[in-house]
Amino acid sequence: MTATVLILAPHPDDESITGLLPLRLKEECGFRVWVVPATLGSRADRRAARARELRAACRALGFGVRFLAAEDPAAELPAVLAAIRPDAVFLPHAKDGHPTHRATHRLGVAAMDAAGGGFHVVETEYWHPLERPNLMVAAKKSHVAALQKALACHVGEVARNDYAARLPAWMSDNVRRGAELVGGKGAAAPNMAYATLYRARIRAGGKWRAPYRGGRIVETPEQLRALAAAWV
Repeated sequence: MTATVLILAPHPDDESITGLLPLRLKEECGFRVWVVPATLGSRADRRAARARELRAACRALGFGVRFLAAEDPAAELPAVLAAIRPDAVFLPHAKDGHPTHRATHRLGVAAMDAAGGGFHVVETEYWHPLERPNLMVAAKKSHVAALQKALACHVGEVARNDYAARLPAWMSDNVRRGAELVGGKGAAAPNMAYATLYRARIRAGGKWRAPYRGGRIVETPEQLRALAAAWV
């Protein structure tokens, strides 16, 4: 059975902004990646276009898309989790600095608790940094370019705020932060130009627990496979 991850994206475009680890899992470990948008944005007149843009971005990344019923996504998501049976779930952290991101965190956690069992969870950040990330994943220039290409598919969003153009600067600053937050106090910055920070946790029985002690820095394919092996 093919290993699978599910990205619960607050909006179309978040799958590309924070999608480095899923992209590397697909390319280097053969994972299948599903994107499930929690919303299509607050503007009703843009939702059809944003759905089309999301499909285009996911085609560029090689991800699949599954849409939730707009009437009651909270009721449908547990069944989607049961159908996809993801080896890891990606979703925003609880304090991300956008109300839809925080609501998406709550939506995902409630769905995992309703589905039962245990889930490997990878929390993402964008509008507010994680206070305690425990995973830093390196990106090659080719990864950054692929994410930028996908982001450019979200035409309406980059027209008002060019997330694609600004992505490399954000990923470069993640290396500065991650050196000590993930690598340890006083640690030297690793020899990478770009990275994305995450927090890996396990959700089971309505509670959180850590999957490992300290932090992990993933640069090589071997390190990535070791991380993924714990999920499958």
